Amino acid sequence: MVVPRFYLLSDPIRLPDPGLLLDQLPRGACVILRHRDPSVLNTLARRIIPQAHRLGLSVLLSEHVRLALKTGADGVHVSQKSTQRQHMRITVAKPGFIVTAAAHDRRALWRAGEAGADAILLSPVFPTASHPGAQALGLLRFMALARLSPLPIIALGGVRFANARRINISAVHGFAAIESWHT
Repeated sequence: MVVPRFYLLSDPIRLPDPGLLLDQLPRGACVILRHRDPSVLNTLARRIIPQAHRLGLSVLLSEHVRLALKTGADGVHVSQKSTQRQHMRITVAKPGFIVTAAAHDRRALWRAGEAGADAILLSPVFPTASHPGAQALGLLRFMALARLSPLPIIALGGVRFANARRINISAVHGFAAIESWHT
């Protein structure tokens, strides 16, 4: 399985429809559709997935494994809250199905692995508009956590082209953003 290096995340408020940005992503990148409402997610997925696949991109759906399989998505992204459920383990018999998980601390890194994640979106590295006022990990703490993970780490949270250079590339597998792809 190939874990993508670059991710574009949709956001119900800041980027409700990532469709117009797909052609700006490098081939092999991944789009994570993070809409909580299953009907909205279904509609968006059915429109975005064919377009993304034509461009050589993969698409993950937030939390909904069955919907991901039904729509032809390439996998799922699960929240830290989901991985905190006891005995939660995602196993899918579809070859190449990607599972990413969110993590914000050391314990969540371990739980993501236990849940069957192939990669972890560790956040927030820097202050972010997604969570105004939330405490960012900061570069040193982020790097320390990234080095603890046996799974590939994707840097997320306030990551922009200008500050991504500050992250030690040997500690991360890739980068994820909402706004950096279009600002």
